Amino acid sequence: MKLKLDGWKLGIGFSACHFLPGHDKCNRLHGHNYTIHIHLTGEVDDSGMVYDFVKLKKAMKVVADELDHCILMPGKSDKVTIIVENYQVNVTALDKKYSFPECDVTILDLDKISAEKLAEYTLEKIIGQLELGSKITKIKVGIDEGIGQGAWASRDL
Repeated sequence: MKLKLDGWKLGIGFSACHFLPGHDKCNRLHGHNYTIHIHLTGEVDDSGMVYDFVKLKKAMKVVADELDHCILMPGKSDKVTIIVENYQVNVTALDKKYSFPECDVTILDLDKISAEKLAEYTLEKIIGQLELGSKITKIKVGIDEGIGQGAWASRDL
């Protein structure tokens, strides 16, 4: 059986900005209204449920709250250098330089900040929050950058 949680309908999302160094258009600092989705596949347990919707929504909200209203930076990029000093985040990306207040920036353990990479990141963060028993066989997490466009990451359990 499959459970589906639609972040658009549940209001579980975040607004954030990023850039993709070297991309024709997306190399500019820009933002999205992202949303998070989950598909969970498994067997119905003794309680009559595959998994508690409340726990799934809470895990989604934790990730959304972490990323909401932040400047997302790729901490593992070979095209982006990040130096944090004196409460400022100084960023060099190819031929551009930025300086942001440290409190506005979230540095992620990623090489790029794309919908695809954010889906993988969110999948790991959600799995880390949940106790997925032996009756759960697959989890998929989707990140939309807007209605109609997004990326999914999944794991067989």
